[in-house]
Amino acid sequence: MEEIRSFIAVALPEEVGLALTRLRDQLKAGSRTPAKWVDPSSIHLTLQFLGNIDAGMTGRITSAMTEAARGTAPIRLEVKGWGPSRT
Repeated sequence: MEEIRSFIAVALPEEVGLALTRLRDQLKAGSRTPAKWVDPSSIHLTLQFLGNIDAGMTGRITSAMTEAARGTAPIRLEVKGWGPSRT
């Protein structure tokens, strides 16, 4: 039985990914500390972490998610600024 690390997530809009790429590049250019930089195309919004599941369960989970979302309006995600909030 093969297990895979799984989660339910939402992909970010392309313009958010492009903004994250620009931000990452600026941070890398000004950084002298070694860091592992994540590819912005891999960044997502995790809704639920499932942990390790049997690889054969992915189809059933996908079907259950599709059924659960049926009739649900799309969510609106708005990204405003970067860094600490200023209140």
